[in-house]
Amino acid sequence: MYRKWIHILMKVELFKNIPEDELYTVLSCVMPTISSYKKKELITLEQSEITAIGIILKGEAVITKETMAGDRVIMAKINKGNMFGEVAAFANHKWPATVVADTDCVILFFPSDKIIGVCPKACLAHRVLIQNMLQIVSQKALMLNQKIEMLSLKSIRKKISTYLLKQYSMKGSLLFEIPLKRNELAEYLLVSRPSLSRELIKMKGEGILDFHRNSFKILNLDGLKECL
Repeated sequence: MYRKWIHILMKVELFKNIPEDELYTVLSCVMPTISSYKKKELITLEQSEITAIGIILKGEAVITKETMAGDRVIMAKINKGNMFGEVAAFANHKWPATVVADTDCVILFFPSDKIIGVCPKACLAHRVLIQNMLQIVSQKALMLNQKIEMLSLKSIRKKISTYLLKQYSMKGSLLFEIPLKRNELAEYLLVSRPSLSRELIKMKGEGILDFHRNSFKILNLDGLKECL
């Protein structure tokens, strides 16, 4: 069952530095489950019980939360090789957000208690697994903190600039594609789509950036930084 997906699992951050033969041993020890979902199908529901970490083997999904006002906020868009639920799983918490399939998806659910628990087969890779998970949880905490800081910005322009500068830093190029569609970007930044479009058009008119759909080009990097 796992052999079909081993080339993807080898690239997952959780299994970093674990040789393929040892990864098979880990999988046979833990026995994670694999489930398929159709586009728009609910994968997890906010506040439901959490017993496993999700790893996307195929497709894309969006992680969303609902505000007190009833607005949907996109926390992240994830695709093949990405994980979700790792922070809440080790806090003995319920699912902190809703995860919905953005395309047809295949998800591997890795029981969280098998990571921090005693390995019955004394797998050599188990210690590496724990070290990887500690790094992942730490990185996720930093990312969530950055997300909170961005949402706390009052200006739409500041939110747009912060997001695009982060994408520029990640891609290392002034020309890049973002993983979010326009309506998804609006939900991610917690602004209305018309307001987002108006601000983007203004920034384009000022020669700060250019864009087409989800492709962006920073024309004036210093000008974009001055928007912060």
